[in-house]
Amino acid sequence: MSNMNRTCSHNAMPGLIPGAPLDRSFFAIPNWNVSLVAMTACCAPNEVHITGEGDYEGCILRCLIPDEFLGKHKGDYMYEDAVRHAMSFCIREKGGLKGEAYISAPYVVKEKNNAAASLSRKTIILLGVGY
Repeated sequence: MSNMNRTCSHNAMPGLIPGAPLDRSFFAIPNWNVSLVAMTACCAPNEVHITGEGDYEGCILRCLIPDEFLGKHKGDYMYEDAVRHAMSFCIREKGGLKGEAYISAPYVVKEKNNAAASLSRKTIILLGVGY
């Protein structure tokens, strides 16, 4: 069943993101026109995947967090929060979402760039609200 004409909620995400790699840092947000533009810009050079199952089919955008965001914050006291904030800020700026709330699901593998990520030493941040 295709959901190309479906309206997806800005405030709802599944607990698990289908197809998301658990050994690499990724960022996921609901799919709508403006969020797709923002994710494409902020995730480059990484590909944006449109995913979701059941009620969320076609309603989730996910990408690997670019190494520029991960590397820039290495050594920060609150590394995972700094990466999440940097991606959220980019999404708001590139998508013109200033002042608009949306839910996000950042998953940050601590102390590893996506090019060299492994399953060891990971920290999970699951749901946050961008504004």
